[in-house]
Amino acid sequence: MTHFRVVTPRIYRRAIAAATMLLCLLASGGCKTSDDAAAAATQLTATAKSLTDYYSALETMLTESDQLNTVQEVLYGIPYDAPTKAVIADTKAEMHKRAELAKALSELAQSFAKLTSATSSTDAANSASSLETEVESLNLTQSKLSDNERSLMKLAIGQVVTAIQEHKEREAARGIDQFTVALSNFFAKEESDYQSIGDQYAVVSHSLAVTLLQRGQTDPSGFFKVALDPYGLTPEVSDPTLKAKIGKIAEQQADQKAADLQTAQKLADAEMEKSLKTMADRIHLVATGKPMELRIPPVTVANVEKWASQFIALIPSTTTGTN
Repeated sequence: MTHFRVVTPRIYRRAIAAATMLLCLLASGGCKTSDDAAAAATQLTATAKSLTDYYSALETMLTESDQLNTVQEVLYGIPYDAPTKAVIADTKAEMHKRAELAKALSELAQSFAKLTSATSSTDAANSASSLETEVESLNLTQSKLSDNERSLMKLAIGQVVTAIQEHKEREAARGIDQFTVALSNFFAKEESDYQSIGDQYAVVSHSLAVTLLQRGQTDPSGFFKVALDPYGLTPEVSDPTLKAKIGKIAEQQADQKAADLQTAQKLADAEMEKSLKTMADRIHLVATGKPMELRIPPVTVANVEKWASQFIALIPSTTTGTN
């Protein structure tokens, strides 16, 4: 007599789950790896965007510094000579290149996130080409990037493209891992130079602000806006004694603002470096087949974005392209 096995709903569900797991293993070397790779790509995209904004802020700061030096020449008679002007212009151009490099990295990370899509190979090739161009464009005489380090970065980019074209996520992760580590080290080497840009900006702007205050060349009316705005009134300060008192308060505020600018940038520098190192560590987990539990970008990018936003807001009124 033939016996038939009754397939219960529980057995059926187990069979489906087993088949799904097998399909994941065959298709991509493990669904967990795919999930981790997608999460890492998303986080790297956010981190690279933060790095783009960081460099754009420095670029804007240098544009402002060019204008501040012109004002300094008028107030103090300190010549703003051609060599100094050229140094600022060249440094600004280098910051623009770094911002473009970070932007290209963000685009490449997005291609990695879309590894299984039909357009990922083309997108990756285009993004990698942009990234390689930006790496190549860095002026080695004005950066701390060596020829060997640049070659390794370009080699890693090529590895990423090949792996994405072949839909090999772990190999792609290894290439991104190598590039991110190199970029993190590059940032750390130049970090003191970035800080010097901010220090110079704070020192010169503070000096000019205090001088203008002391010479009575500012309008203190804005100090009273908080009291008059609710009533639709416009301040108009004409009393010399009152102006002098407000001027002293404004000087104290300028002192504090200058100190705050330098402190905030030091924090942003440190947090950006931490963000890059954190992403390098997370991508390394994916590259080596280890689980990556965190699913949000490094929390440190928030401080970078907060610092950069005050300068990004100035971009519409300034020229941020290369000279």
